[in-house]
Amino acid sequence: MLRKLLQRLTGPSAIDVTVQALVRELLRRYPPTMASGEGRRLSPQAVTNILETVIGKAVTKSKELELGVVGKARLTNDFKWALKDQGYPEPFIDLLTEALVVYMSRKKEA
Repeated sequence: MLRKLLQRLTGPSAIDVTVQALVRELLRRYPPTMASGEGRRLSPQAVTNILETVIGKAVTKSKELELGVVGKARLTNDFKWALKDQGYPEPFIDLLTEALVVYMSRKKEA
């Protein structure tokens, strides 16, 4: 509650903006109804491409913002809650957030 009040007073943070953009893209390309098996179905490869794109954007943005461990954790947690708010199924949310954690925690390749 305090966080929402502070956001109203100071505006959204870069993490909030990033999470909103990621969720908007996912909603546009793979809505909750599709994730729960209703409506039009996509091939597994198409779903993989969509999820890799969203995760890639999150990783890129976390590097641009130079997020540390706490910032990455906040981004992941906020993303997870935003997906729940949009009605995505729990197994899908768990899979996507786990992948996000794995990709964001990878070390830079030399």
